[in-house]
This record gives sequence, C-alpha cells and structure tokens, in this order.
Amino acid sequence: MSSTETAKKTRSELGKIFNETKTNILQKDRRFTSKNNHLHFEGVDLTEVGKKYPTPFYVYSEKEIIRNIDEIKDAFKSHPNTKIFYASKACSVMKVLRIVKESGICAEANSIYEVKKCLEIGFSGNQIVFNGVVKKKEDLEYAIKNDLYLINVDSFFELELIEEITNRLKKVANVCVRIEPNVSSPTHPGLITAYHAKSGIDLQDAEKMCKKILKMEYVHLKGLHMHVGDQVPTAEPFELATAIMVKEAARLEKVLGIKFELINVGGGIPVPYKYGNGDALEDYLYGGIDSYDFANVIIKEVHKWRKDIEICIEPGRKVVSSAGVLLTTLSCEKTKTNYDENNNVQDIVNWKFVDVGYSILSDSLHFDWYFNLFNASNIDTEYNDWFKVAGPLCDGGDYFHQGVDGEFYPLPKDTKFGDVLAFIDAGAYVIESQTVYNNRPRTAVALINKEGQVELIRREDNYADLVGYDIY
Repeated sequence: MSSTETAKKTRSELGKIFNETKTNILQKDRRFTSKNNHLHFEGVDLTEVGKKYPTPFYVYSEKEIIRNIDEIKDAFKSHPNTKIFYASKACSVMKVLRIVKESGICAEANSIYEVKKCLEIGFSGNQIVFNGVVKKKEDLEYAIKNDLYLINVDSFFELELIEEITNRLKKVANVCVRIEPNVSSPTHPGLITAYHAKSGIDLQDAEKMCKKILKMEYVHLKGLHMHVGDQVPTAEPFELATAIMVKEAARLEKVLGIKFELINVGGGIPVPYKYGNGDALEDYLYGGIDSYDFANVIIKEVHKWRKDIEICIEPGRKVVSSAGVLLTTLSCEKTKTNYDENNNVQDIVNWKFVDVGYSILSDSLHFDWYFNLFNASNIDTEYNDWFKVAGPLCDGGDYFHQGVDGEFYPLPKDTKFGDVLAFIDAGAYVIESQTVYNNRPRTAVALINKEGQVELIRREDNYADLVGYDIY
C-alpha cells in the first residue's frame, strides 16, 4: 500500500493485513511452508539451518534461481532470437554464477573482476556483455583479448580507447552504442538510468558515434543498447524507451546503409518486496509487472521494425531476489523512552536487536528498502507485538527504517532471545553491497541445492581476512 494509505490505517488493521499476508505466503508461495511452527524454505527448516552456521548469513535456493530464469525464457518465447545475459552484479557468488551458466543463459558484467569471475566459472567470452561508465584501458584490453560478445560503449572517450587498443592488437571488438532514451520511471531515484543519467550518450549523438565506429578497422558495430532502470513497476517506460530506440535504429540503418545484428534493451524487471493490494505506481516495492509484461511490450515494439533481429536483455534482480533469505538471530532487547526538548515523554519504544545491520542488509545504498521479516522459529503465532528492529552497528541509523507501521515491525509476543529471524526476498544486490564496517565480517552464504541439501558456498570472513590487506 502507499504511504498515504498506510497513514490512514490503524496499527490493528496493519497487523491484520500483515498476518493475512504471512498466512497467504505459507499456504500459496512455492518457496515457503510451515512445519512444527518453523518456517521452511524449499522444504528446509530455517531454524535448524540458522543454528548450523554463525548468523547472519544468506541462504539461496537453486530451484528458485532456475524457476526465475525459466520464467524469463518463457516470457520471450514468441521471439526465439532472444539472448539473456544475467546481470552478475545482482549476486556474483561463484556457485550462483555456475547455476546461471548451467541454466543455459549468458552473463553481463559491470567491472573487469566480474568479467574474470564469469570466465573463471566457465562462461566463454562470447557469452559475456561488458557494461560500465568507467572502463579503464587495461579493462578494455582484457575484454577485447577475451573476445567478449559485446562491449556496450558508454562514451566517445571510451570509444577512442577501444580504437587504440584494437588497432594495436589488430583484434576485433564487438560493440553496442549505449544511448539515453530520456525516459523516466516511477522507481527509486537512484535506480533511474535512462533519464538525466550518467550512463550512455545523448540519443542525438548516436549517429555521430555510429559513423565513427564504421570507419574503424577493428571495431564492429552490432547494435544499440539502453537500460531504463531497476525495479521499474510498470511496462510503460520499457515500451516508450524501446519505441524510441527502435525508431532511431531504423533511421540509422537507412541513413548509414547498414543492418544492425541486435538490439539490447537492458533489464529492470521488478520483483515484489511488499505483498498485497498496494499500488506499485505509488510504491515500487510492490513490484507491479512481471517478466511477461516486460517481454510483451519490448517484443511488440521491436516487431514493428524487424522480427529477425536478436533481442538482448540483462535481468539481474528478477533472477536472484526471491531466491535469497537472510537469517539473523535475536540478540538483545530494550525499552527506551523518547523525550521532547522540554523533557516531556513523547513515546516509549520497544527495541529488538539482531546481529545484522545495514553493512550486511542494504539494497545497494538504499537504507530505506523494505524486506518482510518473519520469526523463523515461531512462524504460526499471531504477530501482534510491535518493535523497532535494529542492528549491531554504532550508527544511530542502523535500524530497519521501513517497517509495517512506519518504522515498526510486528513479531510474536513470545519472541525470545536466540530465535532465528528471516528477511525474505533478500537475494539481489545485498551480498554485493556488504562492507566490513565496525570490522564485522561479511557473511557466509549457503545454498539449498536441487536435491534439497544445504551446502556452504561461501564462508564468513575471518580475522585474517579483515587484517590481510593491511601493511604494518
């Protein structure tokens, strides 16, 4: 629901909605069930897993990653000439990359180390797209030497580097020209990438860049590229941006006497973090559209131009978000009284402290992201006590700001120390955003594999890791 609607509802009403949502998830969601009052993820007891390794740590579902990829494949089945490149920045844990590779799709990288990780796990160069606004000369040289499928050129400066490298190596680089279609979208301001953005070149400069490329001996122009943004809750921005890019591509083909091999529309398929009847246009955390909505408008606009061209897409969040759960332990509690400047009591706040803070659970740099929070050790009980939930970091802002009622979360009244709590839909961008602030280690990652077994796919940092980079 929107913030306006939330303000109109009483805490009792909000609690009822939350409990109904929880029940609905347990009864209908393909990932979650309840057994013996414990939350199960893909049939695995999360409380038992939460006692097996030191919390906090992430648990991924191999089945859910594959299901999400299969959904995207199915959404584009009416255009068989579609190539899917998983945005590895969403989660580049090596075993996750291997699952993605074995699913039969390709990979997108936004740094040279992401390129190297993809190569190391077994992707060939022609299965990798290289993005980014800052690609250093050595990065581009490495990419060109490894015959990447595409380098999405982000600036004239970058193009000059590519020309210099290819001429020196006498080796071809396949490129797309990243344009800005000047289309906004109702998502988080930091996630908009096609409107007043730092990425790409002006649409009006596309012809100039293409002409330059066509004169280059070892730079091969394959098409145009764009990216509207992330967690975009409606199909309209994708439709409009694709229409703009298609129109420009058709014009360039005619003016330059060429035929593009592909068109790359990026990613941005949203996922629900909030469930229910909320308005996604007012609150993008409700998701809004699915892979089919995304595919339908893109295919419709591309087919107005050409049905034979390859469509490239770069989904990230959609692949792994619903596949990840963060487990944390309830570690402390306290009651605090808030006073005004005249020492009058304003309110009394009950706090629950967990062993995870924003250094571990923060969607990129967005501290105000929402994640559903469940007591995995007490899932069936009515959630009717309200708390602010905070982490262990020294900052006063290290608590989960966007709860169910303002900054408050409901939990069972008998929630106790040692209970394992679970933040769901926590598979995208959070592992990549972890820091060692306060010298707290980055987390381990576990996987529930296709056979239903739990395996460790990344260990927690240890003390040697934390001091290993220092010279003293």
